[in-house]
Amino acid sequence: MQDALRGRSFAVLMGIAFIALDQLIKLLALFSLQATTFRFGSSPVNMALELSLNPGAFLSLGAGLPTRVKQLIFIVGVAAVVCWAGYWAWKNWNHSLPKAAPLFLIALGGAGNLIDRVFRDGHVVDYMVVNVGSLHTGVFNLADIAITLGALLLMVDLFKKPGNV
Repeated sequence: MQDALRGRSFAVLMGIAFIALDQLIKLLALFSLQATTFRFGSSPVNMALELSLNPGAFLSLGAGLPTRVKQLIFIVGVAAVVCWAGYWAWKNWNHSLPKAAPLFLIALGGAGNLIDRVFRDGHVVDYMVVNVGSLHTGVFNLADIAITLGALLLMVDLFKKPGNV
């Protein structure tokens, strides 16, 4: 049973489910958060759900670039990275899971945001903000969490000493 859960077919099914969930949540955000914000938690720590259509990357970086440049970077460039990361993860899943799984997370998150860009006029649907007192994150989504988690797992693997498991 454990081998089946580690197999490539299971990973692909989970990836499809993740992308479907990401898109479903974004649709819910588009319809439910048009004119309202929800807060969960107490002051000073809470999470806000608020709609933001991000035309750029992390913290709206690149939002002011010309449309053609944004399309080249955020659609063509991201598509190339998603394809490469997904292919590499697929090819190496059974041999190097500590590197393949994080790259697969990055590919899944990138694919979720890429779908937004293609079908939502170059924008990504963001809807979560974490607030701690006067500090807060940028607005993000489930796909961003997958990308961040994948990058963190790759960094942990990179700095792990050889021979340590």
